Amino acid sequence: MPTEVEQLRDLAKLYWAGQPVPCPKHTGVMMSGSFVKTTYADHLFLTCPRGKETITIPQRPRQMEFYPQAVEGMVENIQRGDAILCYRCQSKIETATQENVETGRFAYTFTCVRCFSYGSWAGNPSAAKIGSAPGSGTQKKKKKTSEPVEV
Repeated sequence: MPTEVEQLRDLAKLYWAGQPVPCPKHTGVMMSGSFVKTTYADHLFLTCPRGKETITIPQRPRQMEFYPQAVEGMVENIQRGDAILCYRCQSKIETATQENVETGRFAYTFTCVRCFSYGSWAGNPSAAKIGSAPGSGTQKKKKKTSEPVEV
């Protein structure tokens, strides 16, 4: 059973993709939706024609899929025990984890609880090494020694 955050993420994802948005309460009924832009609180407004239920999904900032490097960075944060925040709105990230015990591979799905941005990563967590590539800026810089000047 998906969490409320996962359900809202999927509804917003369908809306922004231009696909029909099914009503979570009425099987086979498609919701109508609109994007409402206001000064402080942009949101999606979805309405079910059968039961007249409405769902309001905050969209400031607008939902997007996280870049692969950002998602891999979130996997590194899990390994270090750091807090994981959405880099777009600085809100908490909800993490869904699935582990394959036979292969040792994990599948992570990250969802922001505020803007519903999302990203997925699958693999061995020890392979997530954004900052370990040569020349990535994580190495210590060597001190330049000044050579004596001949006069």
